[in-house]
Amino acid sequence: MKDTQTKERFMELRAQGLPLLKIGAEINVSKPTMIKWDKEFGEEIGNLRAIELEAMYDKYDLSLRKKVEFFGDVLSRIQRELETRDLSSVSTEKLFAMYAHFYQEAQHTLPKITFRDEDEVRADKSQRKSLRDALLENQKRISG
Repeated sequence: MKDTQTKERFMELRAQGLPLLKIGAEINVSKPTMIKWDKEFGEEIGNLRAIELEAMYDKYDLSLRKKVEFFGDVLSRIQRELETRDLSSVSTEKLFAMYAHFYQEAQHTLPKITFRDEDEVRADKSQRKSLRDALLENQKRISG
C-alpha cells in the first residue's frame, strides 16, 4: 500500500493533466494502481483541476470576472450607441448584429468553474458505489 503523500502527488500530477506514464515514472507506481486511484480519487482530482484552471485563468488574465466585465462593457457600449441611432439605417442593423454576436459569445465563452465540498464528493462516491454494487449483483444473478 502506498503512503498518503504518494497518493496526493498522484492527484496533483493527474489534475495538471499529465498522462499516467509520466506520473508513474515520477512517483514509481504501477499503471494498474494509478488506474485504480484515478477512479477512486476522481472527484478530488476534478476539484484540483478546477483549482489549476482557475490559477491559469488568473495568470493569463482570463478570470471569469474579467471576462464578464469585458463582455458587459462591450455590450453596454454597443447598446448605448444603438440608443442614439435611427433604427431604419443599415449601420444600425450591423450594430444589432454585433450586439447579438457579442451577447452570444459571452454566453458561450464564459466558463463554469464548480467546486464541490467534501459531503458532496462523499455522497457522489457513495451513490456510485451503490450503483456498482447493484450492477455486480445483477451480473451475478444473470451469470449464476
